[in-house]
Amino acid sequence: MSPLELIREKVTRLRDSDPHIHVNVSITRPKVKIDNEPAEILGVYPNVFRLRDMSSKDGKSYTIKYSDILTGQIEIVELGKLTG
Repeated sequence: MSPLELIREKVTRLRDSDPHIHVNVSITRPKVKIDNEPAEILGVYPNVFRLRDMSSKDGKSYTIKYSDILTGQIEIVELGKLTG
């Protein structure tokens, strides 16, 4: 199983157990900087997953590539707690 498939599996497991998570985001395009803010996993797809930023009043949604987790641009705090 590739590293991206493992990440997708962990995100799916996390969504199934509790879609409410905390994220750290540092992306330059579009410029997004989020530090340990609440978010909700809206959907998990083959190449991406969707998050809703629960800290903003408009609940902005983002489409995230699994490679963004692999490269460290996105960190799901709860993902570090999952084992196996």
